[in-house]
Amino acid sequence: MTGWLKDVLSLLVALSLAAASEPSQEPPEEPTGETPAPSVEPYAQAMKEGDLAFAGRDDAERLTVAVARYEEALRLRPGDESALIALCRAEAFAARATPGEALPAWQRTARFAEQALRISAPTFASSVDRGEDPVLASARVDARAAEPLYWFALATLGLGQARGMAATLAVKDVARGLMERAAALDERVDHGGPCRALGALLATLPSAAGGGAQAAGREFSRATALFPSYELTRVIEAQTLAVLLQDRARFEALLHEVLSFDETRAPEVAPENRLAKRLAKELLAREDRLF
Repeated sequence: MTGWLKDVLSLLVALSLAAASEPSQEPPEEPTGETPAPSVEPYAQAMKEGDLAFAGRDDAERLTVAVARYEEALRLRPGDESALIALCRAEAFAARATPGEALPAWQRTARFAEQALRISAPTFASSVDRGEDPVLASARVDARAAEPLYWFALATLGLGQARGMAATLAVKDVARGLMERAAALDERVDHGGPCRALGALLATLPSAAGGGAQAAGREFSRATALFPSYELTRVIEAQTLAVLLQDRARFEALLHEVLSFDETRAPEVAPENRLAKRLAKELLAREDRLF
């Protein structure tokens, strides 16, 4: 694991939470620019097969195939940004779809996002390597690196949440600062992902730690306005903000809207919307324990 990702995760170490937070495999070597690119055909084929499998990402077997093919593409072209971003998307979906396995999936997301950031935002990477605060250094990230910055911020937050409130509080400032920068650069990434993530973070933090229902509501409203057919936003709003406010009517309205949504209206995010329906049913089954 390279330096500044390790520094971010050391917040978890300080809480004696990081014994399992180191990825078990070494990251691929960073490209030097000295090795000629391999033939485009095997790489293109691996990416194509990965994309075909990823289209059915709500099926665990197809998601596993997608990851394997993207990893093959990355082996063929070490440091390839397209393969790295594809792996971020796949691993993040795995983390959302299977909460019990979220920790290793967020670890992999963070590792791939860090590698992509080192390529697309080298000034940011070198600044953090020298010891600069990541949030301050993120001012040097431009729109080209908005997506890897978003995935890194989301994975940092996910790593904390997978360990509990104490770990979330440990990483909240870094995660929030990086996510706010990602939102400023491109709030449309991952279908309003920066706004959705900020809404969830603000809704789950105590007010003394910088949380707040009003600010969270604004972020969720913005994410929904940007992509009204992306139903995971409503699920996360119900799970976080509606529960925080103990607004049972809002909770039920959001989740029933998810369940009634015709997924053929947004085929590009049909896997996310099928996942949203599954999660909505699970939340409604727990409703009496949440309110």
